[in-house]
Amino acid sequence: MQNKWIKNHFIVAGGVIICLLLSCSTVTKRKYNYSSELETLYRLDLLPDFRSNCIVEQISSYDRTGGNDDGFNGTYSYLRKEGDKLVIAEMKGPGIINRIWTPTPTNDTLEFYFDGQKKAQLKICFQDLFSNKRYPFINPVCGEGVGGYYCYLPIPYKKSCKIVLDGDQMKFYQIQYRNMPNYDIESFSIDLSSEEETTLSKACRVWENFSKSHMNTFTEGKSANCQTEELSFSLAPGEEKEFFHTNTPGRIVGFEINSEQLLHKDVFLQTIWDEEEVPAINIPMQDFFGYSTEKPSMNGMIIGNDAGRHYCFLPCPFDQSAKMSLQYRAIEGTTIPFKVKVYYNTEARIKQTEGKLYAFWHGEINPEQGKFYDFLSVKGKGHYVGTIHSAQGLYPGNMVFFEGDDSTYVDGKMRIHGTGSEDYYNGGWYDLPGKWDRAKSLPLHGCLDYHLKTARTGGFRFYTTDKLSFEKEFYMGIEHGMVGNTHPVNYKSVAFYYLDKP
Repeated sequence: MQNKWIKNHFIVAGGVIICLLLSCSTVTKRKYNYSSELETLYRLDLLPDFRSNCIVEQISSYDRTGGNDDGFNGTYSYLRKEGDKLVIAEMKGPGIINRIWTPTPTNDTLEFYFDGQKKAQLKICFQDLFSNKRYPFINPVCGEGVGGYYCYLPIPYKKSCKIVLDGDQMKFYQIQYRNMPNYDIESFSIDLSSEEETTLSKACRVWENFSKSHMNTFTEGKSANCQTEELSFSLAPGEEKEFFHTNTPGRIVGFEINSEQLLHKDVFLQTIWDEEEVPAINIPMQDFFGYSTEKPSMNGMIIGNDAGRHYCFLPCPFDQSAKMSLQYRAIEGTTIPFKVKVYYNTEARIKQTEGKLYAFWHGEINPEQGKFYDFLSVKGKGHYVGTIHSAQGLYPGNMVFFEGDDSTYVDGKMRIHGTGSEDYYNGGWYDLPGKWDRAKSLPLHGCLDYHLKTARTGGFRFYTTDKLSFEKEFYMGIEHGMVGNTHPVNYKSVAFYYLDKP
């Protein structure tokens, strides 16, 4: 009897322990707020924040053999067939789809199955992800530009999400999603709460007015309570001018560099955080602000040029000090007048939860055959938030180098493989009228230039809610050519990222 009593009590005690462990595991999950997710579409003050263990991955139609059939024939444009339908994506949750892109939407129906249910909880005409006809898939968070169709409306799922095309053929597509293992998420519903509707409406207003971006748009949260420091000066060849310096912990929440003259290619922007030996930014202004052939081109929401006003609204938190300067690294040339504004506050970086902003400038003429062109390779904890890329083919009249795919490795594993260079920039169909055929800026992406005879083009893309987090290391590169990285090119790029240490 005594042994039986002991055995029963062990069973009860074990059951209690299991229940406690299960209860604790439930308690440790963070509650996901959809309205907060929508805020990240425009709340630039949130960009420095780390997202621990939230790895971003992508399902796309890229050619698994290494060839260039990235969607032309639909060979790799689905995972499997279920009857007459095509399963184009299947993710385990919890997670969030942050971006859907295609240059080939159809009138077929897309079906979204959440959490293993047998009935689709969302059915929508593929084209209406982008057409502004179906709420909440509305412009400009969802839309079309430079030949590609994009959807940045977040689509969360609690346990799983399966996307099925009710049609005969899928062509080019990319579905980018974020794994959220430590979050309690409710799956997507088109019936938004009043708070969610208000937040989405504000995101759309910010995106609609992107070409006239102003600092006041982004002074929320840790970017609030800004002070402004203004300075006017002229810079002659060989001169350097420090235009901002503080030894008080805080953050630069944005800056503007105004000039009525076109910038010389040898005028460099340099920033140093906390007396670090290597500058965080040390880049020609033309490249930093998205020029093409030494003329202004980029006019996005976050960085760009508007009638001589060069602006950057990427927050730059620092621990102790910050210095910013312009350097005119030329032997001769005309003196350039500048008017500079720096917006800053005394909200010091939170080291455990925020990174510092860095920018990597890279350029190669005729990169080594067989190797990717590198946008960024870095070690540490952080996230990637933007690319500016100028591309010049070395064979006039030949643009096939832009068939190259982008590839991203996070913590040693390939997570993202693209389907073509203009596709990475949410574009499509270079050299077709009305598509990727001219310079055009949208809020987060665009085409810098296109000229077939000189084989010149380029693009830019910035990340907000879809920023690419990494815990240990990060690599992103792009091919030059259709197959094997064999096409000779002149590539220049700027990669923007936040990191825990220099």
